[in-house]
Amino acid sequence: MNNLEQQGWLLLESIYDGDQLSQLRAAVSQLSNQHDEAVRGRSGAVYSARNVLQLVPELADLWRTPKLVDLLTQTLGSQAGLVRGLFFDKPPEQTWALPWHKDLLITVGDDTNETTGYSKPRPRAGILHMEPPLEVLQSMLTLRIHLDEMTLENGPLEVLTGSHTTGKQLLFDGFEKQIITSQAGDVFAMRPLLVHASGRSIP
Repeated sequence: MNNLEQQGWLLLESIYDGDQLSQLRAAVSQLSNQHDEAVRGRSGAVYSARNVLQLVPELADLWRTPKLVDLLTQTLGSQAGLVRGLFFDKPPEQTWALPWHKDLLITVGDDTNETTGYSKPRPRAGILHMEPPLEVLQSMLTLRIHLDEMTLENGPLEVLTGSHTTGKQLLFDGFEKQIITSQAGDVFAMRPLLVHASGRSIP
């Protein structure tokens, strides 16, 4: 866990075996049947979805493994809970990229009012988001479950190690850039305030 706090990220290898991956992929495939504003796709293929837990409720339990639950308990405490699920894919024929950024928004309910210290609720792909105070973001952890391998050719994640320590500021100097590759079944844990980006898949 020390590496996670120092680096802002940690790669956990072989968290899911073949059977577990098949279950996760089968559940995610249900997104192609959705006609929700928060789902984006072309030619029937989904490349992103913002409210996965609402669209595919069984994923709220399918992701759980003892090693991940233990990591969350050690890092966030025994009262930690799952707040949202996102899905991203980068097939070469409809690839995309993200510039360097920090994850500063959280999703909120439709009945959420403006709250002191939070930004005004605003929609993104039909889902309301707010920017919370710094301490809220510092208390969160993102788990990226890799259903496929992440290689240098398919738009891998890039991170600036240690950049989660600069609050909400997007600073680049003094941090080592690292390109993350992984196998299917690996999980990448990261602090939302870690500066990260990703490129396009190579056809």
